[in-house]
Amino acid sequence: MRITSQTIYDTLMAGIRNQMQTQREGTEQISSGRRFSRPSQDGVAYKTSLDIRHVQSGIDSSLSAIGVAKLRLGVSENALAQFTPIMQRAQVLAVQQANSGLTASERQTAAVEVAALENQLISLANTAFEGKALFAGTATDVQPIQIDGLGNAVYQGNTQDRSVAITPSESIVSNVRADHTAFTQVFSSIKALKDALTGNNVPGIQASIDLLSSATAAMVGLNAEVGGKLNSINLREETLLSMKTQMQIKLNQHESVDIAEVATNLKQSEVSLQAAYAEVSNFNKLSLVNFLR
Repeated sequence: MRITSQTIYDTLMAGIRNQMQTQREGTEQISSGRRFSRPSQDGVAYKTSLDIRHVQSGIDSSLSAIGVAKLRLGVSENALAQFTPIMQRAQVLAVQQANSGLTASERQTAAVEVAALENQLISLANTAFEGKALFAGTATDVQPIQIDGLGNAVYQGNTQDRSVAITPSESIVSNVRADHTAFTQVFSSIKALKDALTGNNVPGIQASIDLLSSATAAMVGLNAEVGGKLNSINLREETLLSMKTQMQIKLNQHESVDIAEVATNLKQSEVSLQAAYAEVSNFNKLSLVNFLR
């Protein structure tokens, strides 16, 4: 085969290889619905896809962190809400037992009920979620409230909050600590009522009414504060979910392939490929004839 013939032959084969590559890529695009799946197909577009996916990954991480914060604060909110009816029952008992016409025996009976209410409050303060104390700060392996020898509720946790990272530069506090003044007021007022009842101290019982009322209001305020934080987190979550949707739309638009256009190109490529095969076949026949001559 002469040099010029070899060149022609090589050109024909190169054309066939190009058309076969077009066929492979077109079939892959139709199958995946994407314009590219490798950097070699479109380096710049591939890099843009990686950038978009990186942003998506960051959004997913933020949403995951928000989910943790919402769950923890939600359980905390539920536990705090249960303080109110217990404190209200204590107030009812205080008002009833402030009546000077009642006996010491009756107040002793009421003191037993108040002690039971106190135990319920301690149990709520020591609520655990996923095996970890909710209200002990980062000292999640201890019960945050314990009663000392004098009957006082003592905080056993630490002063560090449990935070979750929403972004590398932003964190959300996801806990409430039992050293908050609302907890302190609750336990001091309930103890004041219990001690006054046990001692048949009518002025002490009367004084405890205001203490219990203030403590209840403080706990309601703390619960509202947690609710406000949850509302804020929900708004942030909605924003992130919207961003996630927009980024997915952007990615789809960036990567999606025009199926009709690819199908047309495949058809044209198939025609070109068949023509190239025919040219190679004819070329080989001519070359054989020339050789036999």
